[in-house]
Amino acid sequence: MISIYDMEYKELLKKNKLKITPKRMAIINYFLQNNKYFTPYDVWTHLKKKFIKLGLPTIYRNLEEFERIGILTKVEGKENRYYYGICKMKKGKHHHHIICTLCHEIKDFDICDFDKLKEQIEAKTGFEITEHRFFLKGVCKNCKKMEV
Repeated sequence: MISIYDMEYKELLKKNKLKITPKRMAIINYFLQNNKYFTPYDVWTHLKKKFIKLGLPTIYRNLEEFERIGILTKVEGKENRYYYGICKMKKGKHHHHIICTLCHEIKDFDICDFDKLKEQIEAKTGFEITEHRFFLKGVCKNCKKMEV
């Protein structure tokens, strides 16, 4: 059964002149099914069971392409390693991410009141801020229940 997300991501791949391949769709579906952040090694370890000829460089290349076109978001995690997670907001829609530090669940949110802070930072530093990105870390409600 093809989900609405499959169609959206296929269209996004086509729009960015990327072939729709079983490996690419498997990577996207892995993130959709788990809704967590993973390292490239995590993705490779899971998918190499299904695709015998799947190299780690292929995973890295695809994750970078998916980040570039807005399918995934990349954050720096433990030990200066990069983690990727599915981004369900449309590319171009201003939003941020919050990540559970225990289970690595990711949520998107579009609340942002950066304008006042931006003015203060520009006044203090002399920089003109042209963009900003940030992600929040915390403990999700499911993990909080388990801690009690």
